Amino acid sequence: MKSASRLLVCTGLAAVIALTASASTMAQRNQATLRALDKITGRSTDIVVKVGEPVVYGSLRVELKTCYQAPPEEVPESAAFLRIASTQPVAVETMEAAAAAKDIPPSAAENPILFSGWMYASSPGLNALEHPVYDIWVIRCTAPDPVKLPDRVTIPESVEPLYDDLPAGVTESETPLDNEIPID
Repeated sequence: MKSASRLLVCTGLAAVIALTASASTMAQRNQATLRALDKITGRSTDIVVKVGEPVVYGSLRVELKTCYQAPPEEVPESAAFLRIASTQPVAVETMEAAAAAKDIPPSAAENPILFSGWMYASSPGLNALEHPVYDIWVIRCTAPDPVKLPDRVTIPESVEPLYDDLPAGVTESETPLDNEIPID
């Protein structure tokens, strides 16, 4: 048993050292994709959490403090600092009741903080949430997509002139015909 715990500690230290060595190249992102597993129903759900905007999943309140993503040319790695608290001091009977609990702020006495620390996408078991019903782990850190402008509208050329942009109060019958327009 001692050798297994030593192996786990050595693996953890190696991961921390590797992450610290490449931490200077990791880019900070403002949102993370987490995967949550409900162990009772077996359903997994991907959750997008933004920094400073807590999200409720079941009876858990998940808050992302910061998130770092390695650049694409390096070994893929995401590291997120999460704070996970219980929204209810007692178990809820339905998911609807748990979702309604998102307006309840967690207090230290009644709703304890279940997890506060770094989670790594490459090693989800290294520093995991210990909860009897839910598992949560980091998938990736992302930045929001830039705003995409609409495609440029092209107006097809036709033989008939377009009279869509008539001044206010002018009807189509008042506009001159093509043969009435003087050409110099």
